[in-house]
Amino acid sequence: MDEEKDKDMVSSLLEFKASLDSILEESFSKNEAFCNTIKDSFEHLINLRQNRPAELIAKFLDEKLRDGNKGTSEEELEGTLDKVLVLFRFIQGKDVFEAFYKKDLAKRLLLGKSASIDAEKSMISKLKTECGS
Repeated sequence: MDEEKDKDMVSSLLEFKASLDSILEESFSKNEAFCNTIKDSFEHLINLRQNRPAELIAKFLDEKLRDGNKGTSEEELEGTLDKVLVLFRFIQGKDVFEAFYKKDLAKRLLLGKSASIDAEKSMISKLKTECGS
C-alpha cells in the first residue's frame, strides 16, 4: 500500500510469490487446500489497490523489454516474462494492464527502443494464450 515503494512492487511481488511457492512445496507437499488458500490470499493481496498493480506490471514489462536491458540473456528475459505472467493471472484490472501495455508497446516499436522483436512476439503470444485473442 506504500506508494513510495511502487517502483519495487513488482519485483517484491515476484520474490514473495517465489517464497510462497517454495514454502508450499517444501513444507506442505503442495497440499491442494493450502494451494487454494495461498492462491486466494495472493489474489486478494495483489488487488488491494485496484488498478495500480496492473499499471505497475505493464510498466515493469516495458522496462524489461526496452533496449537498456541488453545485459540479460534471452533465457533470463523469458524466465522473467513467465514469472510476470503468473502475476498477471492474479490481477483483476486486465483491461487496465492491456491499455498500458499497448501504449508502451507502441512507443517501444515506433521509437525503436525494443530490446528484441523475438521477445516482443513471445510476450504477445503468451498474452494471447492467457487471454484468448
